Amino acid sequence: MRAKLSPGCERRRSREKMTDAAVACNSCGLPYTLPEDEVVGNVPHVLHCGHIFCTVCLRTLESPRGFIACPECKMGSNIGDEGVDGLQVDSRIIGLIYTAKMNTKKREREGDKHRARRFRSPSASSPDQKQQSNEVSPDVLEVLDEALYKATENLNTLDSLHQTLVIGIQTQMMKEKSRITKEIEDCVEKAIGVLRRRRSVLMSEIGSVEQLFSAGWDECQRVEDRRKELYTAIQKARHVRQVPSLGTYCHLDKILKTLQTPVDAESHDMSCLTLCSELKCILHMDSLTESVKNSLYVMDGDVKLMSKESPGPPPAERVYRRPVRGGGEKSGERRGGRSSLRAPGSHRTARASSGLLKLPGAGSAPKQNSAVSPNVIIEEIIEESDSGAERDGMALEPKHIEIQNVQRRNRKTVQDRMPVPQSKALQEWVVLTHVINPTHFYVRHVSERKAGTMLTRKINKLCSGEESCFTVEDEIKTGVLVLVRWKDDVWCRAVVCELFQKGCLESVTQCPAAEVARLRVFYQDYGFSKGFSFSGEGNVSGLNECLRKADVAAKAELHRWAPQAIKCSLKDIIPSDLVNGWSREACDEMRRVIGSSAVEMQVFGEDRDTLLVDLKKPSVDDTLLSLREHLVFMELARFYSPLAAPGGGKPLLFYPPVYPKLNTELPAVVSHVNTPSDFYIQLVDNMEFLLLNSKLQDCYGSPGSDGELQIYCPVQGQACVALYDEKDWCRAQVTGFPGGRMVEVRYVDFGNRKTLSVNDLRQIKEEFFALPAMAVWCSLADVLSVGDTWSDESIQVFRKLTEQKLVVVVVTKLFPQSTALPVRMFEVSESFTELQASIGETLVRQGLASLSKQSQLKQPPPLEAAVWDPPLDEVTSSPAELKPHTDEPSELLLSLTLPTCLKDLRVKVTHVTSPGHIFVQLLQFDAHLKRVHDLLKREFSKSDVQEVDWKVDMPCAANVNGVWERGKVCTVSSSNVSEVLRCDFGNTVKLHTSNLRPLLPELVGSLLLECCLSDIRPAGGRSTWTATACDFISYYLTGATAVMTIKDPCARPAPVSLFCSNRSGHDVSIADFLISEGLALRERSVKVPPALKPASAESEESNPESGVTLLEQDECVPALEESVCEEGGVTNETLTHSHPCPPRPAPRTAPPPERVKTQAYLPPELPPCGHTLMSISAVSDDGVIYAMTLQAACEFERLRECLQQHIKTLPRQKHYNWKSVLGCAVMGSDMLWYRGQVLEVIGGHVKVRYVDQGVVENIPVCHVYPVVLCEDVPQLCVPCQLNGVVPVGSAWQWDAVALMKDLLLGRSVSVQVMELPENLRGMVTVEIMLDGMALSRIMVHHQHATIDPPISSLEDYVVKPPAPDLDTWDLNTEGLEEPPTVLGVYTNPRLQDKGKQFRVTIKHIRTPNEVFLSLLDSAVSEQEPLVEALQRVNRDIDSLTQLTDFPIEGPCLAEYSDGKYYRAKLLGFAELNPCVKILVRHVDFGSDDILPPCKLSCLPRALLRFPCEAVCVRLAGFKPPRVCVELERISYRPEWSMKSMLEMIDLLHGDLSAVVTAVEPQLTIKVVPVGLEAVKPLLDSSFRFVL
Repeated sequence: MRAKLSPGCERRRSREKMTDAAVACNSCGLPYTLPEDEVVGNVPHVLHCGHIFCTVCLRTLESPRGFIACPECKMGSNIGDEGVDGLQVDSRIIGLIYTAKMNTKKREREGDKHRARRFRSPSASSPDQKQQSNEVSPDVLEVLDEALYKATENLNTLDSLHQTLVIGIQTQMMKEKSRITKEIEDCVEKAIGVLRRRRSVLMSEIGSVEQLFSAGWDECQRVEDRRKELYTAIQKARHVRQVPSLGTYCHLDKILKTLQTPVDAESHDMSCLTLCSELKCILHMDSLTESVKNSLYVMDGDVKLMSKESPGPPPAERVYRRPVRGGGEKSGERRGGRSSLRAPGSHRTARASSGLLKLPGAGSAPKQNSAVSPNVIIEEIIEESDSGAERDGMALEPKHIEIQNVQRRNRKTVQDRMPVPQSKALQEWVVLTHVINPTHFYVRHVSERKAGTMLTRKINKLCSGEESCFTVEDEIKTGVLVLVRWKDDVWCRAVVCELFQKGCLESVTQCPAAEVARLRVFYQDYGFSKGFSFSGEGNVSGLNECLRKADVAAKAELHRWAPQAIKCSLKDIIPSDLVNGWSREACDEMRRVIGSSAVEMQVFGEDRDTLLVDLKKPSVDDTLLSLREHLVFMELARFYSPLAAPGGGKPLLFYPPVYPKLNTELPAVVSHVNTPSDFYIQLVDNMEFLLLNSKLQDCYGSPGSDGELQIYCPVQGQACVALYDEKDWCRAQVTGFPGGRMVEVRYVDFGNRKTLSVNDLRQIKEEFFALPAMAVWCSLADVLSVGDTWSDESIQVFRKLTEQKLVVVVVTKLFPQSTALPVRMFEVSESFTELQASIGETLVRQGLASLSKQSQLKQPPPLEAAVWDPPLDEVTSSPAELKPHTDEPSELLLSLTLPTCLKDLRVKVTHVTSPGHIFVQLLQFDAHLKRVHDLLKREFSKSDVQEVDWKVDMPCAANVNGVWERGKVCTVSSSNVSEVLRCDFGNTVKLHTSNLRPLLPELVGSLLLECCLSDIRPAGGRSTWTATACDFISYYLTGATAVMTIKDPCARPAPVSLFCSNRSGHDVSIADFLISEGLALRERSVKVPPALKPASAESEESNPESGVTLLEQDECVPALEESVCEEGGVTNETLTHSHPCPPRPAPRTAPPPERVKTQAYLPPELPPCGHTLMSISAVSDDGVIYAMTLQAACEFERLRECLQQHIKTLPRQKHYNWKSVLGCAVMGSDMLWYRGQVLEVIGGHVKVRYVDQGVVENIPVCHVYPVVLCEDVPQLCVPCQLNGVVPVGSAWQWDAVALMKDLLLGRSVSVQVMELPENLRGMVTVEIMLDGMALSRIMVHHQHATIDPPISSLEDYVVKPPAPDLDTWDLNTEGLEEPPTVLGVYTNPRLQDKGKQFRVTIKHIRTPNEVFLSLLDSAVSEQEPLVEALQRVNRDIDSLTQLTDFPIEGPCLAEYSDGKYYRAKLLGFAELNPCVKILVRHVDFGSDDILPPCKLSCLPRALLRFPCEAVCVRLAGFKPPRVCVELERISYRPEWSMKSMLEMIDLLHGDLSAVVTAVEPQLTIKVVPVGLEAVKPLLDSSFRFVL
């Protein structure tokens, strides 16, 4: 029997049971355990509902989405990213577990002590036992010892084997598991990829769901408009309540009416809340499971392992079926509601995607399921009515007369009939109901007569009740459905399209029924509009006689019938008169031919809401008469031909966009992005464009503009107005014709291209040509694509950063408008106050772009005169060394770069258009051209034809007569024939698109030069070359080899002189040859030498009254020129005779020019010496600045009005002799008259200077009148010249004039008149100040001019104390600040005399023969050294004042890259825009730096006493090589290669010995090397060395 426990044991046992129950999970019964060492515990967690479960239970309940449902209360808990371990732990149970564990350990310790006391051995053994143990034999002990030793060895061996097996088995098992697991994961990933692709296909099928709720969104928008209107009225009412005086500024009646109007919830269509699409996703689980078993398994060699699977899916694979809303409704109602609100084309989308249905009657088989995926099927059930009389195809309620649903269930377009080829058309029988013009008419199906009869009965039934009558409280809105009386007791449905309220002249969108004055409705079932007028006062009786309203139930009932009038257009015909459009005769002829009989309609396609058709009427002989062909035969229409230009004239074009200024930060918006190298921007701050856009919408958005401005036949390049995003009208230009009646246009104000229908184009009015195109074509500067083309990721990132966002752009370089403008682009902060990161750098940092390797070289300064020592030994070069490198160039040249020498260049003429357009190839680049062709041949000879959407100006590789060349697409036609410009030859060819390939971006370029013959002009006084001259020069020059001299390398076409060899082998000038043939004249008249002048010519020249001008005397010059140009040894006989030229064979038939003599205008009134304000009106090409005082500017406005009164019409044109004409009247480009001065007569133009502005222009003779106007008014503008500077080359260059124009034109500046001329018409010497800076100093800084030594000196650049101008005044200056102390300039250390050596070290190397050195043998001064003085100044740098005056050579302290300040001197201004930056030189190191003024401080006087530690010297004996083959050059000294620079740096390190060889004009030294072998590597290729 069990012994009875004591009361203490009972209590302890019960407490242990309670503890065990508390530390076990209630769900699974597993005990809670704490985590110890590497053992994961089973910890109790608390869910959000408060229930407690163990870790094991919660892990089984965890869903893949991080969600746990409580097993007891079903409440969900979100566990986040940490999973189950992130849930809260129950501390109470944790405490119980810890207490039980401590008690268990305590009891175990007590039990161990008790057992130790029980089994402890006695302290001493008995004597018998001792004696027995001592009697053991020694042999036994030896055997035992040997056995124990062997057993120990065996045990160690077993332990080692066991450990090896355990570790090896575990390692191999893990490897095998990892391998199999990886293979399983790879297979599962592939299966998941297949399912994901299938998911993407299925997701694309649900696009029709969005169209299902379009009516609901429209209703939601109407509710939102009503809510905004009511909210606005409430705000106004509150303001009027607070301030009653505001009631006079608003319509209180209208506000009260808005506030009191009740909201009828039943009037809003809420049926969209119960819509369902009948689309469902079906998963055949059995087939999928079986397919997975057969396609995904594990193989053991050749044996397939069969694994047992659970019969049901795991919890993570539960299948949820989406319930269908509205399931309680009848199926017919559900289908009707779904179909009635489905957008047009939804049936076609579902049918085309699943392939389940085919249209009957079009050669299709009966309806059956097509073979789709065996696992998932997208189905849409479409049921047809059995009777066929009443159709279930529904349509949306139209909102405008032009927006209708022509997609019907019993009438599908060509796109719906999938089995029918697109070339075949659908044929149906229709009746013509209404004709607007042949491209806009309405028909009804003959098969829908019964449905129309039932619809009429339904409408008559709805109108028979009183509930359909309008009441005073009702409102009528545009776009609402109404019922209109058609005939006696016959009603039709219509849509209100225009509404007028009583007392209002303009149409309104809504008004009360009692206030309707007139309205216009559109009959949906017939296609025409009709207007109604009502004269009742305050009642609706007149309205109810012809109109009835349709309530919600009636609308829902009528929605079951789609509009029976179908909008159609005859395909591909346009009016015979494109200007006036369709004539009335065409419409009448169409009505007469068709009449009221049924005709066959052939459907070709669909253009938005219009069917493109042809109507065919059966004739007597059973043939079908085509209406299109009949109208063309009657000359009332013609077929559409987009490439034919009407009248043969060139269409008007938009002005090109205005490019932003160079190196100027401008805000812009990126309007369209193709790639980072091809995007368009719009400059902001342009209010004129906003006004133009508003006018566009007002002009083209009105309903009447469709017929007036319709474009029927667009022309390539035509300017037009096109529809943008189906709502706005924007300016555009036609760029291509893809086919049919589709046109590709480019929106000139946005840059994007789009393909539209011809019906979406409108003629542009002349007023919209005023503004230039707003979209500027740009590319991102300094970055290139990582690969051959820009990746999709880089384009998406660039669009995300820029498209439709405000950015800041800076133009880095100006290019012609045919190429993209390179710009740098910066992001703008949200506050629009500061710039953020560069977008190009952002792309580079993200690895989506790379920096451009082509760095722009700075403008090299003028070469300084080299100082050479007398050579110790004459070194001569062999002819082999001086021979130029003639091998094939190592680097491929893709674009033309003109050589340094522009004279006597050997060229090949490839194409000639006229003497003004000649294309040549330089023969010295033939090797490059051959390499380009070989590269294109390797790249494209074996390439396949690619499907490319070719665009205009798109670079391409063209196969011309079997040779691959670079080209550019000029035009693209619908017949796949493109006109391509041959980039390396200049002519254009027509090629099939199969001969074109996309050209790689790195191969784009041209080795062609476009030039023109200089010093000649067209004969006969024409401004263009005749066809005879063009054909003549093309015949002789095309393909010839010539010698060319380029006159102006910057101009395009470049003016050149060409010489070709004649049959005798002599070079003949092409220009002289054209003159001798009478096809050209010289640009300047040729003066006949006195020895060759006839006596009659001398007498005519000496007698000015004879009426014969100098131009008449020059008519004998071509004969003389011909004899002079001949070099074949044969002289003209006329030159050997002494008698004069023979008389002319016949007198002139034209009357002699009328001799007119006018005086010049009075000279200007010169301003007095001193300061004045003047406005700059012009800067001539020779640098003369024309300025007007403020009084003269006011006088100019008055004078311009007075001039228009003198000449009100254009005088009759006469033939004048302009030789004695000085003053004249000129009609400017603004069609206003101005005073001018004749400078030169050039053909049919006169070179004239506007005397009151200074502008010089070439004016046609017809716009110049030899008369002096307002002769008593002197010239208003004063010619000026800058003081103290001399232009480089003794004449202002074109870039200097451009800089002055950019700085001065249109500005009012401060002018200091320095000196007046002796001649009143001479130039005034002035000093112009721009924002406190002298213009002359700016020109000197930009190296466009030098200082004039007699007038200016270098002292003007150094700050000098102000002159004591106030010495004669008795002024009290007490308390005023002392003038700032003026510092001097730095001093250079004293070098040794000539011939004496001294030790130096090189501080800085500027070029291999110009360095900055420092003396090492300078005497040690007892004063504070420079290093300590600079350290002391840097410690108190904040106490120094910032530099405010910037004289050249002025001393200062400049911050270096290490953050410390060092001594420096000012060299000039480096940048003026967008911020001022100054070029300084660190005098103790020799390096230059560009710093902002904030990093410059005033130099303490104590630092000026130290001489400069870096002295600029020239190294004697070093000079650049005559021929340098190195490609890498020093940017600021291109004559030196980078290799020579690096070798000189290696040579000049450490301490050196130097000897002064020359002091003037520049300090020159000779560095003494250790041995001549030290400089031997430099003698080979880098530079020449003279001993």
